[in-house]
Amino acid sequence: MTLTGEQQAVAEANDAFYDALTQRDLTAMDRLWFPAEWVECVHPGMAPIRGWDAVRESWSMLFSAAGSLLVAATDVQIRLIGDVAWVSCDERIATRSDGRMVSSLAHATNVFVRHDGTWRMAVHHASAVPFLALPEADGVTTVN
Repeated sequence: MTLTGEQQAVAEANDAFYDALTQRDLTAMDRLWFPAEWVECVHPGMAPIRGWDAVRESWSMLFSAAGSLLVAATDVQIRLIGDVAWVSCDERIATRSDGRMVSSLAHATNVFVRHDGTWRMAVHHASAVPFLALPEADGVTTVN
């Protein structure tokens, strides 16, 4: 998929979000998010958080947790209408804590608004994708 100039700018903002998340960079989150009372964030398995102050606090708490975090966006789809853009993507998440590596998958929708020529995040909604076991035949699971 060839991106237009504005889609590329949205893709760069989306990449900056995942970089800030992986680097646990609250200052970068401050620059990226639109600081309004109507912004929303839904972390996997959690209730919606509304308003920039509460959203920022959720990132601060997440970043202060022990262990490492790596989040990569894949299957990125960008749509744009006027000054609003949304990105849907899969999040491949790897965390290390207490010497253990755990990986998971989430699906995210990220909404950006253009303000003064800059794309700022207004909504991040991530939901865990459950593991789906392969169908069983006669009590034996087959893998192709």
